[in-house]
Amino acid sequence: MHARLLELREARGALRARCALQRAAFVAHADGLRQLCLAADRVRAGTTWLRQHPATLGGALALLVLIKPARLWRWGRRGFFAWQTWRSLRSRFFAG
Repeated sequence: MHARLLELREARGALRARCALQRAAFVAHADGLRQLCLAADRVRAGTTWLRQHPATLGGALALLVLIKPARLWRWGRRGFFAWQTWRSLRSRFFAG
C-alpha cells in the first residue's frame, strides 16, 4: 500500500508542476490581450459618459456645424456608415 501512495503522491506532484507551467503559459499569452481589453474598457467608459452627458455631445456638434459644416457632413456620412457596418456585424456575429 505504501508503494501505491508514494506513486500517487509523485503523480500528484507532477500534475501540479504541469498545471503551474500551463498557468504561466496562459498568463504569458493573455498578456497580449490585456492592452486590448483595457482599450475596450476605456471606450465603453467613454460611451457611458457620453450617454450620461448628452448635452456635451450636442454642444460639440453645434460647434462643429458653426465652424465647418462641410466637414461635419463628411464625417457624419462616415460615422453613419461605420454605425451601419457595426450593426450588421453585431447582428451577424454576436447575436445570441
